[in-house]
Amino acid sequence: MPSRTEDTPPPSVPIPLKPLAQFKRLSPTVWLYTPPNYSTTSQTSSLAPTTILLCSWMNAVPKHTAYYANTYMTLYPQARIILVTINTMQFLFHPEIKRRADIKAAVTALLAADQSTDRLLIHALSNGGNRRVYNISSVYRSLTGNPLPAKIWIVDSAGGIPQFRRDIHALQVPARQFSWFVWIPYMAFAYTIVSVVYVTVNWMPEWFWYELVWGPYKGNNDPRLVDGNCVKGYVYSKEDEAMDWRDTERHARVAEEKGYRVVMKLIEGAGHVQMFRGKGGEQDYWGFIEKIWKLGVGFK
Repeated sequence: MPSRTEDTPPPSVPIPLKPLAQFKRLSPTVWLYTPPNYSTTSQTSSLAPTTILLCSWMNAVPKHTAYYANTYMTLYPQARIILVTINTMQFLFHPEIKRRADIKAAVTALLAADQSTDRLLIHALSNGGNRRVYNISSVYRSLTGNPLPAKIWIVDSAGGIPQFRRDIHALQVPARQFSWFVWIPYMAFAYTIVSVVYVTVNWMPEWFWYELVWGPYKGNNDPRLVDGNCVKGYVYSKEDEAMDWRDTERHARVAEEKGYRVVMKLIEGAGHVQMFRGKGGEQDYWGFIEKIWKLGVGFK
């Protein structure tokens, strides 16, 4: 359930006073950016992505997700961007049927493009973003009978399972600015929830906590949900306090066993969903994403 971010994005990407002002809100959890002169039927002749599915981490705020959205607008100015969000209540307490209902607008937006020519890039941040990919791909398959036709999938700071210390760290972040009389009951509640999740995940049969943990964890490596020809790029760090790098590597090995092409990038000195702040900086981080895209479309 990790979710963590810094207060501000790096200065190289200016964020407008109203983040996501260029996006149209399709539902409480789904936003759509359509570039000028975009057509759902006439695609460019280049090999750039035409649709970017950006699934943010749990409790991400607009000024932080805007960093990723604005950078993608610069890299791929002719691509639509479908932004999907998730919060703690949706992640932990909503039944799967409700989570899937919440993202139907995203699937509708995906299907608005010609599926035979659309070039889809997925970028999922943290386990919250990965859960949204699971929700979306499940609904997409139920409607079309096909896996989500992604060219690449960037698995960013994700691929883990609940761990007590890391999950407590994740839930502490939104409480940093709470007053003490709000912080105390909030943290008591957080410790209770994390304790229950940790015990049930690690000591109970898989079916007991399948919807929350094991369904998305396994589903995110299921070629029936996301096209097996998709290239998965894992970007992670040993310094990530919310996500165990060994879990990420384990998830990547399973992806390879399932037939996906996998490329790993271990970044030194980066925090959770802040891989662009690690060694090599933004150039190295975004350069990796561009490299994975070229692999996904067969560009040498």
